[in-house]
Amino acid sequence: MATVAPQFDIPRSVARTISRLRWLVRGYVWLEGLFALAIVAGAAYWIGLLLDWLFEPTPAVRFLLWLGAGAATAWALYRYIFRRTFAKLPDASLALLIERQYPSLREGLVTTVQAGDGRRREGYHPQLIAQTSRTAEEAVGSIRLGQVFNRRPLAVKGLLALVAVGSIALFAWQAPEAYSFWGERMAFSRDLWPRENHISVAGFDREQRVREVRVARDSTFEVLVAASIDDGFVAPEEVEIRWRRASDGLGSRDPMLKVGEAVAGRDTAQQFRYEFKVTSDIEFDVIGGDDRIRNLRLVAVERPAVSSAALEINYPEYLDRLPRRIALSKRAELPEGSWGVCNVEATKPLASARVYDPSLQQELPWTIDPADPTQLSFPLTANQGDLKLAISLVDTDGVESLSPYGLAVSVVPDEPPELSVQLRGIGTAVTPQARIPVAGTVTDDYAVRDVWFEYQVDAAAPERRPLEGIAAGFPRLKITESFDLAEDDPDSEQPLVALKPGQRLAFRLQADDYYDLDDKLHAGVSQRFLLDVVTPSQLRALLEKRELGLRQRFEAITEKMTGVRDLLERIEPPVADASPADEESESARQLRRDLSRISGAGQNATQMAFETGGVAQGFEEILAELINNRVDTDELRNRLEDGIAAPLRVIADDQLPELQRLLAEHLQAHQARAEGAVDTLAATKIQADAIMEAMQAVLDRMLELESYNELIDLLRGIVSEQQQINDATKQQQRDKLRRLLEE
Repeated sequence: MATVAPQFDIPRSVARTISRLRWLVRGYVWLEGLFALAIVAGAAYWIGLLLDWLFEPTPAVRFLLWLGAGAATAWALYRYIFRRTFAKLPDASLALLIERQYPSLREGLVTTVQAGDGRRREGYHPQLIAQTSRTAEEAVGSIRLGQVFNRRPLAVKGLLALVAVGSIALFAWQAPEAYSFWGERMAFSRDLWPRENHISVAGFDREQRVREVRVARDSTFEVLVAASIDDGFVAPEEVEIRWRRASDGLGSRDPMLKVGEAVAGRDTAQQFRYEFKVTSDIEFDVIGGDDRIRNLRLVAVERPAVSSAALEINYPEYLDRLPRRIALSKRAELPEGSWGVCNVEATKPLASARVYDPSLQQELPWTIDPADPTQLSFPLTANQGDLKLAISLVDTDGVESLSPYGLAVSVVPDEPPELSVQLRGIGTAVTPQARIPVAGTVTDDYAVRDVWFEYQVDAAAPERRPLEGIAAGFPRLKITESFDLAEDDPDSEQPLVALKPGQRLAFRLQADDYYDLDDKLHAGVSQRFLLDVVTPSQLRALLEKRELGLRQRFEAITEKMTGVRDLLERIEPPVADASPADEESESARQLRRDLSRISGAGQNATQMAFETGGVAQGFEEILAELINNRVDTDELRNRLEDGIAAPLRVIADDQLPELQRLLAEHLQAHQARAEGAVDTLAATKIQADAIMEAMQAVLDRMLELESYNELIDLLRGIVSEQQQINDATKQQQRDKLRRLLEE
């Protein structure tokens, strides 16, 4: 059978004590929370003021700071007020709090409170509960609830809150202008803090918050700081720079170098400088007095440079060439009359450039391709003349090229054709019916258009005769033409060039190209040839003198060959058993003499081969002149060519070189005292005898030709005397007729 616990009510004094304690606890929480809010707000106020004064952040950054301060305040409000204010405070917990402070209650207060809770009443004896409650009721009258609380944390927080609020009040009282300005800054004003010192760093815009400058790697960068001494500012005694490398964090704190001494009224700022060697990114701060500029940065970048250059060239119309693109390497050539565009490719995107000739102080316009900023172009024309251009580049980082890229532009003038021609088979005297062969080349830097003869007789006006069959349009022509004095006019059947003995003919070759940039004839000329016009007999007389000179030269060669043959006769066969160590023996001396004779004979053979070839060429030229002047005969051609010139060629080109070979072979055998030395010496003598015989045969033909020439001279004298008699007879007849007419 269940028992029902009797009704028990907590004594009124005990209930009032527990209720008062509940209100005191909640008041303690609110007071501590307010103190915490004051501390957090004060700390946010002063921390924000410090950060703003030191760094003067932008309104956006300040807004983020205020968001952080608001978050801290909200956390403190929740942590110290809301979470604790609305927490449940059971009577038993409050009674236990009192019991801990007053152990003398011996848990009577807790038991009384718990007995008053109907849920926990079972198990309690009514008399004992009644007795315990009376004891607790008597004891609560002496309880002082203030001793339950630990006042020290609340006092500390209160003191800190008082410092926080008081310091702000003191700041407002002692520095109302700064307090008011800080209020404006908290309202996101853009005005900067008023300071005693004001510094600025060149290249870093403090107002626009430009905190980064790009600098060429491995270059020096000079940090220039200006400390203002106007508008109430004073210059600090020292400006310090604090820097660190971004790559490894290493850095230093160094005073900047003071430049001169600024004077108020004369100067606006005191200058300070510091130089960096920029090998990697550098971060630095500048501190001067109460002003400072933080988080500046030098970013190391590569310099721009020219990676390639090309010329798109357009040629003048007369060259008949298509436009082309030419890769350049420090040099550009523009043909005369051409124009083009020079395209330069840089290693980095470009912001600007400069193309100029330092010597001429001439600037050229340039263009950067918007679609590809690495492409720079500028026009070039041949009309500008030779230029020595310097190209400086500035990239989008503001970094300039280390040194200007040099480009030499030269204008290549269109030179007139060059003619290199010689007369072939003709001398300085010609007959009126001569044919004058000309051989050589005509070259032009582009193409030859026409070639012609220009000739002049005595002081007459120059005349022109075209060359037939010229292959125009090529840069090089080979000329093998003849200027024929006997050529007739097809219409009148009269000679085109009517010459008489005693006159002088001057002629040369001329050639032009397709040049049309001006009205002048763009022609080149060969050397000028001056020829005397003579009769056939006069020409033969001149050639006979040359023949005589050639014969005398050949006679000297023949005598030299006779000397060589004598040297060979004086050479003795070597003695095989002679001791080479005995330098003073007769055989050794004889050997040295023989070797010297063999060497001398070889040198003479070489010289004679060259001289004989020259004599052969001389007779060939005489024969060619006779043929080209049309005064040759079959008999004369046979004598000169078959009887003299051809045998001389055999001697010079075949027999004398063979003699040289045999002499060299015998020299080796003789020096080695070989058994074959006798055979080689015999072969050498046989070859020498053959040469002597051939030379003598040619010399006999020369003498025959001389006799023939003497006969011709005799006939020429007879003809001359006959002509004189005829002229004298005609003169007497004219004189006699004149006397008859006078009578």
